Amino acid sequence: MNPLVCPKCGSDMRAYERNGVTIDQCTGCRGIFLDRGELEKLTDAEASYYGSRQAPPAPAPAPARYPEDDRYRDDRYRGGDRDDYYKKKKKRSFLDDLFD
Repeated sequence: MNPLVCPKCGSDMRAYERNGVTIDQCTGCRGIFLDRGELEKLTDAEASYYGSRQAPPAPAPAPARYPEDDRYRDDRYRGGDRDDYYKKKKKRSFLDDLFD
């Protein structure tokens, strides 16, 4: 049987069989190539391997946050004039009445 030739670098390829799956590996670039159907066999083997393992433990709950104090949200806590600065209208001058 003629050895397979790597499609990437042209070196010879060596066949390995692991758990019923034949894997062709290049001796030059170390690339791995699979025949038709072998990828499905690998995914099935992975699913059965991880399916037999126990599920990882649930993550620890997040640490408790300090309770938020509603006083800081109240405008009166800040003196009540913080937002009033932007709401003030410009005072009218006597010239405004002339040009209306």
